[in-house]
Amino acid sequence: MRSMKNLQIIFFLFLITCNTKESKIVETPIPEIKEFTYSIDTLSEKDVENNYCFKNVKKKIPLASISLSYINLEGVHSSGELIVHQDVSQEVVDIFREIYNCGFRINKILPIYHYDCSDDKSMIDNNTSGFNHRTISGSRKLSDHSYGKAIDINPIFNPHIKRNKIFPKEGEDFIDRNKLIHGLIKKEDCVVTAFKNRGWNWGGDWKYEKDYQHFYKY
Repeated sequence: MRSMKNLQIIFFLFLITCNTKESKIVETPIPEIKEFTYSIDTLSEKDVENNYCFKNVKKKIPLASISLSYINLEGVHSSGELIVHQDVSQEVVDIFREIYNCGFRINKILPIYHYDCSDDKSMIDNNTSGFNHRTISGSRKLSDHSYGKAIDINPIFNPHIKRNKIFPKEGEDFIDRNKLIHGLIKKEDCVVTAFKNRGWNWGGDWKYEKDYQHFYKY
């Protein structure tokens, strides 16, 4: 009789333990997305030179540094820095606030000087960037980025496809635009809409080639 009571007590304690574990799983807190924050700073002459990677450029454009929030690929609040022309700085903030609020994820946002002003290095690192004084690959024409009114977002997930070439080549796995992954830009999604509503153009609309990462304004 006593052994039966002991078994009942053990079984009762087992049930309590199971219920406690279940409660802990249910009550695990979900990470909370913080409020979007930003700051805009006019670059000093020294900082402008740094963002030009000390290239010998006679007429330099007025640049602004934007520190802003973004949601990284893990879904966590992060902060990055985007360099753009002063004239579009507030507009860019509004665009990225919209992108943030819709939950779109970005790998990282760093100024191009972190990559010695090499677009290739920045793309391979899947870095989102703005200003970069450079020519278009294979030509002498200045890139849209040279004027501070162009932004590339998640280059690996959103490659530039020209004939049979893919830039960066690491973006080959993302030619299929129907993939369901965070950070991939699709036609008429919140990223494209945020830019277009403010008069920006998207390379994903080009007819003979596609540059899914690229947004620009004239």
